[in-house]
Amino acid sequence: MLRLMKRPEMKRILVLFCAIVLAVEAIVVVVYWRFGPDRVQFEAWISLAITLAVGVPALAYVVLQHVRLSVLNDKLAILSSTDQMTGLLNRQSFIDRLDHCLERHGSEGSAGVLAYMDADHFKMLNDLFGHAFGDTVIEMLAKHIRQAARPGDLCARLGGEEFGIFLNGADHDESASIAEALRKSVEREGRQFGVPEARISVSIGLALHRPGVNAIELMREADRSLYAAKHGGRNSVVIELKRYRAA
Repeated sequence: MLRLMKRPEMKRILVLFCAIVLAVEAIVVVVYWRFGPDRVQFEAWISLAITLAVGVPALAYVVLQHVRLSVLNDKLAILSSTDQMTGLLNRQSFIDRLDHCLERHGSEGSAGVLAYMDADHFKMLNDLFGHAFGDTVIEMLAKHIRQAARPGDLCARLGGEEFGIFLNGADHDESASIAEALRKSVEREGRQFGVPEARISVSIGLALHRPGVNAIELMREADRSLYAAKHGGRNSVVIELKRYRAA
């Protein structure tokens, strides 16, 4: 409530209400001035009491409706920008924020690395074990992505079993290390899912941002690395079309 009251539009409502009260009092003074100060004071108190009796409930109603609209707008903003199953950013919101991040970085050096992650054999797992199992896998992957992300990174479910992580300010080595740790953590938990036949793993393609490259172009580069990871045996990390091997 206090946060909402600090918004400029709420301040304008309060200023307008105060202005109305002062205007009413000014009219009373002008009308009753010729009857002397005692009459002016009496009428001013009466008009103030009437104005407050009518105006305060009306103001409270306006404020309450504004609060409700603000809460609804906040909820709509969250719904429009996030994936409902995982709570991560959705595709369009991710692209918009990534573009903003790249533009803000400017033309000096790399802004970071984009990791494009895909669950291996997800359609087969979905068909064999059902959609509920598939949903559990998606939620598990989102959990590991959150754990791998650092402050300032962008995480999204791009669609289906595909995810994106923009590692803000990361270089080749750091991003490859983060992606490999993520791949291993998913593989470890995948073995503990209680379904021996379900081999859960991910393939990750990495692309280093270069000056002048926008979000869509960077995603295409990361997708090419992901394609290489998929066709190189899956359950691997590929950066700049080269398979990453931990030292």
